Amino acid sequence: METRNLKIPAMTPPEVHDFLYDIGSDWKGQGCAIELGCWLGGSAVPLLEGLHLARFDRTFWAFDSWTADQDQVRKAAKQGQDLHICQDLLPIFRSNVIPVYGKVSAVRGRLPGSLHWWVSEPIEICIFDAPKKNPIFIESIKRLEPHFIPGVTILGLLDYYSYKKPGAGSEKRKAPVNFINDNPDSFTMLKDWPGECACAFFQYKKPVIWKQ
Repeated sequence: METRNLKIPAMTPPEVHDFLYDIGSDWKGQGCAIELGCWLGGSAVPLLEGLHLARFDRTFWAFDSWTADQDQVRKAAKQGQDLHICQDLLPIFRSNVIPVYGKVSAVRGRLPGSLHWWVSEPIEICIFDAPKKNPIFIESIKRLEPHFIPGVTILGLLDYYSYKKPGAGSEKRKAPVNFINDNPDSFTMLKDWPGECACAFFQYKKPVIWKQ
């Protein structure tokens, strides 16, 4: 099975897709994989290809609103796919990911509320490809982090450096950076691409001590 050459519009570059494939293929068999903010499946597909190689047999949890907004329409057009505002994108996501891996639970809705549909289980790979502002970011992390596996779980923050992008609200987009900086004993960086893209990946080391 080889689908990595599919021209799926994505907001992450090929080098990140290669890394997603690598961490998927190194699945330890201890937990599920989950992605928050899946869009059309551009980042899910390489991850699932790697997981398939590793004989992943758990549910892949996918969360998104799957309702096209103006920014998504513009970014898709630049990559050769025509969308329209308010279009239902879930059928496109499914058509892209199901040929790669069929055991996908796609949950439509707004975060963090939509996470109540998730069946709590250990998480080995957790990809945040949407929430980057509080309170959505921190409430989503609080919901999922108790299910991370110390020394195993990989947390991908695909908007980690988005605060560096020009435009209003840059400080509000620092929620992922502030979270990691506030919890240096809980995470160590595995990989980033400073100056090239916004993504960064972290190894989970120990539980976060949440302030009351």
